[in-house]
Amino acid sequence: DLHSFPTRRSSDLHIVRFLLVALIGFLTLSSVFDWDPGPAPGVKIKNAILYLLATGLLFRMAVDRKFVLQLPAMATSFAVLIGWSILSYLAIVLVIDYPHYDVLKNAFDLKNFAVDHLLFFLVFFYGVRSTKDATFVLQCLLLSWVLSHLVAVLDATGFVQIGDIERRDDGRVQGLVGESNQYGAFVSLTLPALVAAAIATRGAMRWFWGGAALLTMATLLMTVSRGAFVGVIVAGAAGAWMFRRYLSATRIITWTAGAVLALVLVVVVIGVTYGELLYARLIGQAMGTDMVGASSGRTEIWSNAIGVMLEHPLTLLTGYGWNAYWSMPFRYSPHNYYLAQWFNLGLPGLVCSLLLLTLAVRTARAAVPYALYGDRKSVV
Repeated sequence: DLHSFPTRRSSDLHIVRFLLVALIGFLTLSSVFDWDPGPAPGVKIKNAILYLLATGLLFRMAVDRKFVLQLPAMATSFAVLIGWSILSYLAIVLVIDYPHYDVLKNAFDLKNFAVDHLLFFLVFFYGVRSTKDATFVLQCLLLSWVLSHLVAVLDATGFVQIGDIERRDDGRVQGLVGESNQYGAFVSLTLPALVAAAIATRGAMRWFWGGAALLTMATLLMTVSRGAFVGVIVAGAAGAWMFRRYLSATRIITWTAGAVLALVLVVVVIGVTYGELLYARLIGQAMGTDMVGASSGRTEIWSNAIGVMLEHPLTLLTGYGWNAYWSMPFRYSPHNYYLAQWFNLGLPGLVCSLLLLTLAVRTARAAVPYALYGDRKSVV
């Protein structure tokens, strides 16, 4: 029935949008409120929604002759990374047999942190089919981030205690993705998106997203993660340079002044509680000490990991295998995602991880000339 096809297609798109929003909602409930409903242990609603969307996408790819695999390099990088991870995992289990390697836990980690990440990318990237749906899903995602930051701040200030989020003993805020440094990296990722939302909207919504951006900036400062601070500054400068063709000097100066003013306002507000901790981490710890002390021991951690790889030079190419770092007698985590990928998965894992980042940035940069803002081409 050709006349009913557009209606069915529109209905299907609405269902996909609903499922994507539901997936965001259940992820938020699980991560922020530690409420992960499901019919049985290990069988969760968020997983069911993810796999349902992935199955629907696979079916669509099979039956839709007009389906085009856009951005195939991203999917290929994910596939190579997952394939190499599986091979290295099997090598550990069947051949190497590290003494303290948890076979079952690492198998689940491989599914959760490699395979599922590919599925998340596929369902969100291919699931939305229109600008309207993409904007709506993105707004829901931004709202979930704002909610997570709000809960973290309320917990740190002692107003509430919700879920797994607890303030560290030293007073630093941590949140839904882990301890303060991990959470700081996540918050630094969300801040530009919320600033962009405030710039792109009008009226009451601009005030809402502007307030959300200020809350996010406060959350970032309360993590007192120096790496996250550097990330925001470097990314801001790099972004201004990359998109200099679309940004006037006046706009860059205006935004920079606004950012400095907002930073001063936030520092004044939280300085009563976090001023001493900020000073100790940013200034006191960096003065009158060596590089190991200034980096909070990071350089020693990194040199130890590289030293272990140099003991077996072949691992510089192959790595020690999926999650092998955690089975070795290191005292601390690697504190560097790309070093961990290199240590565990060698050059294939490191290269694929870098490609996933650079391909996304390159694609976003190439898409800017086609982005419409109002009735003219612009970039937010």
